[in-house]
Amino acid sequence: MKLTNDFNNYNTNFNGANNDSNNTAENQDKMENLMNRLCEVLSERTENEVPENGKFAPISVSFSIPQTNNKAKAIVEYDALAPKNLRRLSIASHHVNSDRLISTYVLRGTKQEIIDYLNNPQNQKKLVKLANELSDSVDEYYDNL
Repeated sequence: MKLTNDFNNYNTNFNGANNDSNNTAENQDKMENLMNRLCEVLSERTENEVPENGKFAPISVSFSIPQTNNKAKAIVEYDALAPKNLRRLSIASHHVNSDRLISTYVLRGTKQEIIDYLNNPQNQKKLVKLANELSDSVDEYYDNL
């Protein structure tokens, strides 16, 4: 599946899940497939858009989380403490109708370390778990309003 749009030849939003199933195993499979695709696209974007050294505009890829009103987002940005040669990977979640983002840093390293992390299937499973936990935090926040 090739994603295209006018900006950087990527559509960085995936709407891969429809909300007509309550099957937990099926939703987990959807999350793993969506995260796999997110990591693939973000790895490619990191390779093409992130410089080895210096500051740059953050890049991100997101998708709708199955059976929720939330989106998961992975972000690569320069490290604020060492922008010359370090980058950060973070994962986040937010409600589709809000800009309130709950996030956590996943990795601080070089451009290549970020790419290697994204391409490792074991790490993708960790990112699925983190995205689900962050989505639960988003739901908890909105349930308590």
